[in-house]
Amino acid sequence: MFLLLCLYMQQTYFLMKNRIVLFIAGCCALLLSSCLGSDDTQYELSKDCQILSFSLSNDSIPGLKDVVFTIDQVDGKIFNIDSMPYGTKLDEKVICTVKLASTVYTCQVMQEAISDTLSYWNLEDSLDFSKPVKFVNTLWDGKTTKTYIAQVNIHQVVPDSMVWGVYKEGITDGAVKEEKVVVFGEGSGESYYMYTQPVNVNEGYRLYRSAVTDGKSWTELSVSGLPAGEVRLSQITAYEDAFYAVTTKGFLYSSADGQTWSLVENAPVIKAILGAIDVDDDFTAAGKQPSALSAVIDKNGTLVYGYMNEAKEWNEGTLLNEGFPLTGFGNLSYNSMFRARLLVVAGRDKDNKLTNTAWATDDGKVWAKLTDDETAPFDKQEGVAVAEYDDKIFMLSGINEAGKASSDIYLSRDGGVNWSLSDTLVVMPQEFKARGFSSIYVDKDNYMYLFGGKETNSSNVLNQIWRGRINRLGF
Repeated sequence: MFLLLCLYMQQTYFLMKNRIVLFIAGCCALLLSSCLGSDDTQYELSKDCQILSFSLSNDSIPGLKDVVFTIDQVDGKIFNIDSMPYGTKLDEKVICTVKLASTVYTCQVMQEAISDTLSYWNLEDSLDFSKPVKFVNTLWDGKTTKTYIAQVNIHQVVPDSMVWGVYKEGITDGAVKEEKVVVFGEGSGESYYMYTQPVNVNEGYRLYRSAVTDGKSWTELSVSGLPAGEVRLSQITAYEDAFYAVTTKGFLYSSADGQTWSLVENAPVIKAILGAIDVDDDFTAAGKQPSALSAVIDKNGTLVYGYMNEAKEWNEGTLLNEGFPLTGFGNLSYNSMFRARLLVVAGRDKDNKLTNTAWATDDGKVWAKLTDDETAPFDKQEGVAVAEYDDKIFMLSGINEAGKASSDIYLSRDGGVNWSLSDTLVVMPQEFKARGFSSIYVDKDNYMYLFGGKETNSSNVLNQIWRGRINRLGF
C-alpha cells in the first residue's frame, strides 16, 4: 500500500512540473512572436522647425547683449518687449546667435536693410538689423518650413520728455469769468463737473459734466441754490459723498449731486475751504486716519484752522499762521509716509499779499510751513495748479506780482519742502499760452489735464483743455 502511494505522488509531481514548463515555454513563444513582428512598425520623424533661442551682440552697441528677445512661435515673430533706449543706432552688423530644433536642415536669412539673402546661414554670422530680418527654416524633407520676422525695437521718442497738446476746445457757451473743475464719483461713474461763472454775473452759474473716461463730450446740467456772484468757485471741493462751496460772506453750501445746492445749517463762518484730506485705507498705530474737510474759520473776528469730519461735525484747530494763503492757492490731497495729507501752495494771505510758500496738514487742526523763508522756492504768485505725477509733486505756475502769467513747471521730490524748476524735457510747448487758475487732474493712464485758466486776473477763461504725458509713462 505504501508503495502504491509513493508511485502516485511521484506521477503527480511530474505532471505539475510539465505544466509549469509548458506555461513558461508558451510565454516565451508569445514574446518571441511579438519581437519577430516588429519589422512592420513605422516611426514618424519630428517636423519641428522652430527657433528655440535668439540673441544679438555687438561691443560697439551698448546694452545690446543684455536685450531679452521674445519668440512668438504662433505668429512667427521675434522681438524685444522692452525697447532699447531712444537714440540707439544699429548702423553696423551685429552677431546673431540662434538655436534651432534638431530636425532643421537649413536656415535661410533675408536682410531687408541690404537686400541680401543667405541661403545657407551658419547660425552665427553677423547680420544687419537696422531693418527687420526674415528667417526661413527648412526641415530634412525639403518641404516643411517655418518663417520668422525678427526686429529690434527702439524707443522712437525721448522717454523723459513730456508731450502736450490741445485735447478739447469750445466746451462752454459764451464768455466765462471763472471756472472750476471737480472730479466726483467712483469707478465708471467718475465724472468731471465744470462750474462756470459767465461774464454777466446775473446769469448765475452754469454746470457741464463729462465722464472722466471721455472728457470731450460735455452735457450742460441745471444748477440751483447758489447765490449769484458770491461763490468762490476756485474753492468748490468734493468731500466724501457731497460737494461743498463757500461764499464771500462765509456761508457754506453743499450738494449731493452737484446740481441742487442748499445752505449748510449750523456751520461756522467759513473764510476759506482749503481742500479735503482724502484717506484711502491709510492706517496708523492708533487706527484708521480720519478724513476731513479742511477750512479756515472766522471765530468772532479771529481766524483759526477748522475741519469737518465724516459725521459732518465741525472742530476748531490752532490760530491761523501769519502768511497763510486764503485765496488763489493751489491744493493737493496726497499720501506721504503712510499718512494722507493736504498741501496748499502760493496764493494770497489775509492781507491780500501774494505768497510763495507751501503748507501741509494731516488733520486740519495744525498746519506746518514746509518751505524755507530764507530761500525763495519760486516767485510769489496765485492761481497755481498742483498735482501728484511721476512720483513727484508738480506745480504749474500762475500769475505773479506784475500780473503776468508763467508757463514754468516746478517739481518737488520731498512732498513740497524743496522745489526746483523743471528741465527742458518737462516744459509747456511754445504754442501754450501761459495762464493761471487752471483746474488740474491726472487720470489712470498718466495723462495730466489742464482745464481753462486765465492769462491775466482780469481776462476771460480760455475755453479749452490741454493734455500732456511723459512718454515713458505710456510705454
